[in-house]
Amino acid sequence: WIRRAAILSQLKHKQDTDHRTLFRYCRTCMGESEFFIKKAIGWALREYSKTDPDRVLIFVEKEKCNLSGLSYREGTKILKKNGLA
Repeated sequence: WIRRAAILSQLKHKQDTDHRTLFRYCRTCMGESEFFIKKAIGWALREYSKTDPDRVLIFVEKEKCNLSGLSYREGTKILKKNGLA
């Protein structure tokens, strides 16, 4: 739960999100098999994509092979809705 909390600590900061920290936490936890870690990664990316879609798009495209399907789907939900992914 500590790893999940670390990822989710970046939620709701909008333009004050520390994208380097968020992406580092995501990269660190990408290989986890735990459902709630995968969901947290996707959730955090999806929320941040509302503020900085270009940065999230670059991250998810670069890490697509490493992200779980769940993290990728959740993380790109807004991007796809807006025709960016």
